[in-house]
Amino acid sequence: MIINNINSFANLYTTNAIAATKQSGNVSRTQKAKSFQDEMTLSKEAISFKEVINKIHSESDVRQNKVEEYSQKIADGSYNVGSENIAASILRF
Repeated sequence: MIINNINSFANLYTTNAIAATKQSGNVSRTQKAKSFQDEMTLSKEAISFKEVINKIHSESDVRQNKVEEYSQKIADGSYNVGSENIAASILRF
């Protein structure tokens, strides 16, 4: 992209800034800063979605009852995985 007359853009910006200052009168800098602050408002759906996400993040990924069940089966030797299940898992992979 080529910009040939950059000075005209700078002059336009300066002219607009001076005009804005004249229109605003004697407004202090803090009042000007407050008038240009961004504001964001979340919809009810966004707030609800955020609450669901926070609840998901607070939940544990580990189902402790399953861990205890399989730990017990492994410890007492009653946990058996059939060769057919292993083969089917390998084929799915």
